[in-house]
Amino acid sequence: LTFSSMHQQALALVRRCTRQARALGPGRLLLVNTGTCCVLYGLGDIFQQHIERRHQASWGIDWRRTARMAVLGFCIGPVNHYWYVMLDRFLPGTLSRTVAKKLLLDQLIMAPICCTTFYVGMSVLEGKSRRETVDEVKTKFWPTYKVDWMFWPGAQAFNFFLVPTNFRVLYVNAATFLWTVFLSYMKHRKLIEAETLSQDHSHSSAAVNSQVQQ
Repeated sequence: LTFSSMHQQALALVRRCTRQARALGPGRLLLVNTGTCCVLYGLGDIFQQHIERRHQASWGIDWRRTARMAVLGFCIGPVNHYWYVMLDRFLPGTLSRTVAKKLLLDQLIMAPICCTTFYVGMSVLEGKSRRETVDEVKTKFWPTYKVDWMFWPGAQAFNFFLVPTNFRVLYVNAATFLWTVFLSYMKHRKLIEAETLSQDHSHSSAAVNSQVQQ
């Protein structure tokens, strides 16, 4: 497995789903969008497992872990579907001001919800306690959300400007393949390593605030 081959498989899947969506009509786009999101979450985790174990002589895929990721994709797919339908209903058009509003709402509302849902949902599927779940969200949310701001605004600007409404979730799912590789990395890294990232982020923010005050 290589990054190129995995990404090509993901894009081919999205193209097939797009053709099927056109044939099915808008009434069944929810099923297509949900199924695609589910599959891409699984593919993203498989690729991340390949990265984690690339130096091992032999390794097998942890299918339970991949299944948990796929279940989260299945749950998040409908949320994405209705979110973008709602955005286009209340903020129609592709004027710069309209797109800026959509991007801001997406980052301030949808992104935190999805990040939190991901970690909470995965913890529930793993059978973790409430305390363990809260600790993981506290530790990993901010590093994940910071990268979210680096990755999604540009991807979503292209989405809102150029992609037709009916196929926006499918486009997002293609980007989601890359994003879920990162999510799988963050989720399955050791908690202490993620805590170090969170502390580094806090120290950096404090340093910036100190400089501003000076």
